[in-house]
Amino acid sequence: MTVTAATTKQNVLAAGTVVRAPRYVNGKNTGLRKAVVLGLFNENDAKGGYRVYFYTLGPASFEPRTVGFAFPDEATVIGAIEDMSERTVINVYQGLGEFPGSAAVRYRLQRWGLRLRQARRAAR
Repeated sequence: MTVTAATTKQNVLAAGTVVRAPRYVNGKNTGLRKAVVLGLFNENDAKGGYRVYFYTLGPASFEPRTVGFAFPDEATVIGAIEDMSERTVINVYQGLGEFPGSAAVRYRLQRWGLRLRQARRAAR
């Protein structure tokens, strides 16, 4: 008797992926915005959606909704933190501050920002 296991591959976006996703306020779509994926909304459900930070709107907070939710089929990947400029990396890092659940993204931002700074200073 041969037993075969069916496997399904679920593409899960990593924390720090830059996406374009719709922003919802009071159930209304306010348009597509750039956002950084903070992680899965529910760590046990890869299909449940992502927590995202709309970094172009200001510091991370639930009010005025700069941190929100994006369904997997709504988020379009447009890059990663490593595609950002040094200034944008600094602004996103400062905007996240000590927001709960953003440690992985803050660590990745810090590492990339330091590399960009070292490269800029070495070029002088």
